Amino acid sequence: MKRGISSMLPSRLNRLLSVIAASVLAVAAMVAPARAAAFDPIGTEPVAPYALPADTALPQRGCTTTLADPKNAAGSIQAVQVIYAWHEGNGNNYEMYAERIARIVDRMDWLLDESTNYDQHINLSCRTGHATGTYSGYARALVVPEKIENGVIGGETDPFVIADDLAAAGYDSGNRRYLVFEDFNGTATAHCGPVCVATTDDWDSATMMHELIHLHDVDHAKVSEVPNSFSLNDVMISQYNDWQIDQEFNTYYDPSETSALFYTSSYPDTRKVNLASFPPFTTPVCCDVGYSNDALTAQERTIESDAPYGFPTGFTVTGGGWMQVTPPGADGQVSARYYDGRRSLTMNVQAHAEGLVSVTRRPAVTAGQRYKFFARLTTGTSGDVKLRMSWYNASNTLLSASDSAVHSLSSGWQEYSVSAIAPAGAATVRLSVVSPAGQTFAYVLDSLQLNHCNNGRTTDGCRLNG
Repeated sequence: MKRGISSMLPSRLNRLLSVIAASVLAVAAMVAPARAAAFDPIGTEPVAPYALPADTALPQRGCTTTLADPKNAAGSIQAVQVIYAWHEGNGNNYEMYAERIARIVDRMDWLLDESTNYDQHINLSCRTGHATGTYSGYARALVVPEKIENGVIGGETDPFVIADDLAAAGYDSGNRRYLVFEDFNGTATAHCGPVCVATTDDWDSATMMHELIHLHDVDHAKVSEVPNSFSLNDVMISQYNDWQIDQEFNTYYDPSETSALFYTSSYPDTRKVNLASFPPFTTPVCCDVGYSNDALTAQERTIESDAPYGFPTGFTVTGGGWMQVTPPGADGQVSARYYDGRRSLTMNVQAHAEGLVSVTRRPAVTAGQRYKFFARLTTGTSGDVKLRMSWYNASNTLLSASDSAVHSLSSGWQEYSVSAIAPAGAATVRLSVVSPAGQTFAYVLDSLQLNHCNNGRTTDGCRLNG
C-alpha cells in the first residue's frame, strides 16, 4: 500500500500481522479445509475532535436511489456506488464484509453531516433484490461485489487496474463516483479515468472519505499557519486521527456559501473548488447541530478576492492606522499569497490612537448565547493587539464590548480568540482586532471566524484550537 511516511508504521504492522495470520492459516488448512480471509483490511476509526458513535448508534444513511442494474445508471441522480473488490489472491469474502462496509459508509455520511451545523449527506446508489427493511438487506443492496480480473496475486494491485476492470465490467457511468473497498493489497488513492474511483485497502471512514473528497479535485489542502506546510488537524490531511471536514470553512469546504471557491493547493496551482457543491452530496441546509459553524462570509474569512495594494472589501479601519491588501512578496513567505494563494490584510498601525480593523458587516447574534471570535495574526517586527466583540442592540446602539487579553505578536502565524456570552438585548456583533495606542508597526491578518457555540461537545461549545 503506497502512502506517506506518517502511515508506514501502522500499515507495516498490519501487513506483518497479516503475514503471520496467513502462515497460521496455511498450517491449519492441512487439517481443516475451511478457509478464512488471510488479508485484514480493517483500519482504525478516528477519534477527534470527539469520539465517533458505536456501530449500533450510527444513523443509517439508506439508499438515495435504487437501480435494478447498478451498472446502468443512465438518467439517475449523481450518487456514490459502493464496491467490494476481490480477486483470486484472497478470495471472495463478500458475505463476511458487506455489513462492515455498510457501517463504514454510514459513518462517512455521519462525519459529513456532523462536521458542520449544516444538514448534508451522501447520495448512495443501491440495487434491487434485497429487503432494505433489515440492515443485512440494506448492506447487500448498497455494497456490490466485483471481481478484479487482473488483480495481482502476491503483490500490490494498481488502482488503474481496478478502474480499468470496473469500466470493462460496465461500471462506467459519468454520474457515479465509485467507492472501492479492496480486499487485497492495494492503494489508498483517488483518480478519474476511465471512471472516477476512490480506493483503499485500509477500511475506515476517514481514510475512505479522504479519498472520496479527492474526486472533487481537492488536493491535500494547505491549512497550516506555516507557509507551504501541512496541518495534521483535518480529514483531508490526516485521515488517521481526525474526522472533521475543513473546520474553518476556508480551505476547501463551506456549506454556508456554496458559491464560494477556495484554492486547494499551494501557488502556482490555481484550482479552486468548494466541496459543499460536490454533485454526489446533497445540498447543505442550515441548521442543525455539528462541530463547526461560522457566521462570516468567505471574503470576511479569507480576504480572498482582492488584489494586492487594494482596499480590503468588507473591512473598516478606525483610529490609529490604515489598511491594505498585503503587498506581493516571495511566494514562500508572508505576502499577498498567505500560505496557499489567498490574500491577507495588512494593518499599518500608527501611534496617535487605538487602531481597529473591523468586519464592516455585523453578524446577527442571540442574547444569552455564547460566541467565539478567532483570527490569525503575524508581524515582521513586534507589537501588541487584542480581539474585541462589540455588542449592539436592534437600534444599533452599542451595549458593551468583550476583549481578549493583550497578545504580543511574533513572526509566526498564530491563532488568537475571544469568547463571550451575548448580553441582554444584543442583536448584532462587530468583530475587531485592536492595537493599543502608542505603537507604530504593521501586522498581517487572515482566517477570521465567528463560531456560534451551539454544539456542547467541545470546549465551551466551540472548536478546540482557539
